[in-house]
Amino acid sequence: MNKLAIIGAGMISYSHANAVKALPNAVLAAVADINETAAKKLALENDCLYFTDTGKMLREVELDAVIICLPTFLHEKYVTLCAAHGVNVLCEKPVEMTAAATENMLKAVNSAGIVFMVAQVVRFWTGYAEIKEMADSGELGEVYMAYASRCSVLQSWGNTWLMDPEQGGGAIQDMHVHDIDYLRYLLGPMDYVFCHANKDFTGCWNHVMTSIAYQNGQKAVAEAAFTMQEGYPFSMSLKIAATKATIEFYYRAGFCIGERDSLDAEIRIYRPGKKPLKKQPGLYDAYTKQLAYYLGCLEKRILPERVPQSENLEVIKAVCAIKESAETKSIVKL
Repeated sequence: MNKLAIIGAGMISYSHANAVKALPNAVLAAVADINETAAKKLALENDCLYFTDTGKMLREVELDAVIICLPTFLHEKYVTLCAAHGVNVLCEKPVEMTAAATENMLKAVNSAGIVFMVAQVVRFWTGYAEIKEMADSGELGEVYMAYASRCSVLQSWGNTWLMDPEQGGGAIQDMHVHDIDYLRYLLGPMDYVFCHANKDFTGCWNHVMTSIAYQNGQKAVAEAAFTMQEGYPFSMSLKIAATKATIEFYYRAGFCIGERDSLDAEIRIYRPGKKPLKKQPGLYDAYTKQLAYYLGCLEKRILPERVPQSENLEVIKAVCAIKESAETKSIVKL
């Protein structure tokens, strides 16, 4: 049985706590958050200990791994703290705000010899995972162009950091990273980026359109937005035009990604000489799939190949390049 703890008791922590509950080889032993009310609430719902001091939790509770659900700008600090205690880490995305912080973090986890993975959950998400399998099998052929979109109303659930340009970055850092990461997973190493973006009253780039060229010659466009008006559902989509098939996928949840009970999702596949195929993607929880994969790596004491550290660094460098492109209105080579 893997004894786990969650550091950070905000909105996304509940998706991870539910994943722990769903797995027979995992148990949530503790929760830590400087906000005692938030820590106590999450702990009571999961019948576990709670702490307001992460260091105290790491010293007093025997753990196999922690799941870090903290604001992005705190990831380096707490991943490094866990590494110093020899505790394995599954860390929420984005990995950090800068490439330098990411490099420091990776140096710490590798020096400590812990099993570290960034929770790039879209690599495990229904629809996206099936399309990646199709691409790997050769079913799509060569990709002409991919388009990925991720849009919602302004996400605000009592936090102050997400819309701070230096601490959370808004849509360009927190939302865009999902599709930049998935497209890297699908299409390979990136070559250069060009970004059109608009800032809003928060000072963040909260509507972003990025063109990406890959080293293999393939191209993609990715959109991220926190600018949708009230009532707009949290919506994700992916469109791929390739030599053997055209794929369309959409996924709509509630106000935020945590509200997945009434989701609407479909994959459409178009092939030459065949009738269009419409199908529902697999109905499963991606956070549970992700945690199961991570625990499998933990039990084998191997680094996660599905979310490799080199790609974590490449993706955060790409996000930083995209911000630079938005600021300078120029192409930025990676």
